Amino acid sequence: MRRSRSTAVAHALAAVLLVFSCCLGFHFTPRAQERAPQEPAPGAHAQAPGDRQSVDLAKLYDAVVDTIEQKFFDEALLKRLDWRERAKAFRPTVLSAATAEDAFRQINALLSELKTSHTALFTPDDYEYYVLLDVLSPDPSLTELMTRQFWGSGPYFPGIGVFTREIDGLHFVDSVLEGSPADRAGLKYGDEVLTVDGMPYSPVAAFRGKIGTTVELKIRRDLDTALQSLEVSVIPIRPTSAFAAATAASARIIEQNGSRIGYVHIWSSNEANTFKAALAKFEPRNIIQDRLRRWGVPITPDRMSSAVEDAPKPLDFLIVDIRGRVGGNTGVAGQYLELLAREKSYWGNSRTIVRSNSGLQTGLGNSPQNPPFRGRSTLLIDHHTRSAAEFMAYGYKRGAFGPLIGTTTAGAASSGALFAMPADLLLYVAVAGHELNGERIEGVGVTPDHRVERPLPYAAGADPVLDAAVDLLAKQAPK
Repeated sequence: MRRSRSTAVAHALAAVLLVFSCCLGFHFTPRAQERAPQEPAPGAHAQAPGDRQSVDLAKLYDAVVDTIEQKFFDEALLKRLDWRERAKAFRPTVLSAATAEDAFRQINALLSELKTSHTALFTPDDYEYYVLLDVLSPDPSLTELMTRQFWGSGPYFPGIGVFTREIDGLHFVDSVLEGSPADRAGLKYGDEVLTVDGMPYSPVAAFRGKIGTTVELKIRRDLDTALQSLEVSVIPIRPTSAFAAATAASARIIEQNGSRIGYVHIWSSNEANTFKAALAKFEPRNIIQDRLRRWGVPITPDRMSSAVEDAPKPLDFLIVDIRGRVGGNTGVAGQYLELLAREKSYWGNSRTIVRSNSGLQTGLGNSPQNPPFRGRSTLLIDHHTRSAAEFMAYGYKRGAFGPLIGTTTAGAASSGALFAMPADLLLYVAVAGHELNGERIEGVGVTPDHRVERPLPYAAGADPVLDAAVDLLAKQAPK
């Protein structure tokens, strides 16, 4: 029965990948036209269009408008907005833009009127461009782009292992991938990044042509001290590989008031083995086996039995962190919940709505029951938690696995598909909407049980959300 229910939810909810929903109306950082960088590997050559003359804006705009009309799942919304007429009226604004970047911003402003996640235009100067190409199953329309831009390798971009957020024209470190060059160099959440080798910082373009080199970052950690310089290595970042490595590197044990609290930061629900491998680090038996292997001792039942006396104490609690801007696959998110589940359904009944030639089609499914993770847990969420990660948060809360701590999730729970546009741009389009137990997460989000903010600018790495989780769990420890 458990297997059949697990299969049902996988088929019902994993038909479309849910990843990296955009913040509609985000700001593209202007940049000068560049020559193609001479990278030591082929994959980081993706170049954003430079000046206005290098982009046929009319062709681009018409392709965007037509694709939305053909692929966007909510035809009723398009009719209410009178999409074709609205796009026609908006066209002169885009075509008269002074720069290509201005035109891209205007197109995204139009797309934001749909008020639906997973719907935006991305350029090679956006992190999302590479993440989507790597995580989403390739559409045939992307084959030529993938071959031209990343022949012989998967999508990757030059970087140091951080995501930044722009606030009032300033760039702040919003996420640091554990184990990345940025992490090793000491870059922290909340640091303002000003320059890279003396040039103004931008998320991707600032590192082009620098793979395999070390760059100097000028950062400001707080307003009361002088600028700091950090030397950081630039590497080719393949998103799926980087997220898996960061998840594994994040696993650690926090000691608090005599309690052993495990911590894992899940960066993407793209494949379940990453989370399983991180959890395995906390299992005493695995720790024993690793120790014996390092000693070159054959593992036998007798040796395992005698070594158990030396085993680390089992975990008392587990903190699972799903903060961040990456979603993933709903089926894998379900597998994550199975690793934490107690004894009851965590999603309940689901309804998936997709567009077809005969109108909107609805698929129904339910959720599995699986053995529990041996110990109490809590889930960390924030305004970036989106897509498949929101489904995980919803199921975790509905199943009463433990407390959710942080801030309300993004409310970005549509499913997106990716389409190649002129000038090697990418259009992300919401192609399905979802309901769980008659509830919509899209535009609403999942609320925490304990609301704790984590301010960004000049935070110097402080994490009051994690601190609150540790304190809460430690207080639950038996006396």
